[in-house]
Amino acid sequence: MKRRLLYAASQAYQPSMLVQGRNVGWIEAPFVVRRETALGHRQIDQALVGRTPEGVVVAFRGSLPPFFGAAQDGWDVVLDWLNDSFSLCIEDSHYGGGVHFGFAESTRRLWSDAGSGPGVRTAIQAMLDQSLLDRKARRHIFVTGHSKGGALANLAAMRAARVGEWSDVPLSVATIAAARAGNADFAATYDRSRIACLRYEMPGDVVPHLPLSPSTPGWARKIAKQVFPKLALADYRPVGLLVTPPPALKSGHQAWAGSRRPVKRLLDRRGTGLEALAPAILTAHAICPGSGYDRLICDGERLCDHGEDRARKRA
Repeated sequence: MKRRLLYAASQAYQPSMLVQGRNVGWIEAPFVVRRETALGHRQIDQALVGRTPEGVVVAFRGSLPPFFGAAQDGWDVVLDWLNDSFSLCIEDSHYGGGVHFGFAESTRRLWSDAGSGPGVRTAIQAMLDQSLLDRKARRHIFVTGHSKGGALANLAAMRAARVGEWSDVPLSVATIAAARAGNADFAATYDRSRIACLRYEMPGDVVPHLPLSPSTPGWARKIAKQVFPKLALADYRPVGLLVTPPPALKSGHQAWAGSRRPVKRLLDRRGTGLEALAPAILTAHAICPGSGYDRLICDGERLCDHGEDRARKRA
């Protein structure tokens, strides 16, 4: 199931795109929830809600990529990244502590019904009801997301845990390279909840250390401040059980960022794989086939070849 949650988090970026060998196992096509911002009326928030034999899966999209031919235009990307940078920590009764303002607003928009259609809460309820009628799926809620989507997954899980009608429904979360959603009070409330959460983090990926806090490693603070110089400092905390590979001496963009000549390091890379296509600062955060997160999450999965067999057939 953990592998298919990774696939769902990936599909949340482009719901109509199915990658061969990365089948989520939907019983029917998932419902897509999209919401616009008040400023500019741009759709920067998106989630999938669908049924699998194991239960209802909710996958939140991460931040819009500023490259690789995304369907959104530049203004969508700008507004989405501004939303990410609204890292002011605000108290919110839904979460039992302080949470990231931008992420909380995205979660609120997606969770509730709107003029554009049902929200995530309504979609989950409809699918749980459907599962009772046709018995094609268990009554279990799985929530996932990558990057910003991981932060939204944690906030949505807290909302789901407080829905009285779902008190008997197991609630499982798997976040991938998730940004931090709240402060120490939020983390303590989350840990006391009935949510079973795994958080997957790769060494050298800066995003799981954001927003900045006193505990953020120095190398991550340095990179983050170059991208967002005015990021607000707060005591943001991670939640869930950490899953990470064994530590290496230097890996990912820690090695890239520490180089005095990162461009030369990049140009010196050989081959046509992921490492040759992008700097390690991006590679460390990727969830595409063959990425570090793909290998980490699929570790021990007998049927997963990380795309290697398909690559050999094309060669």
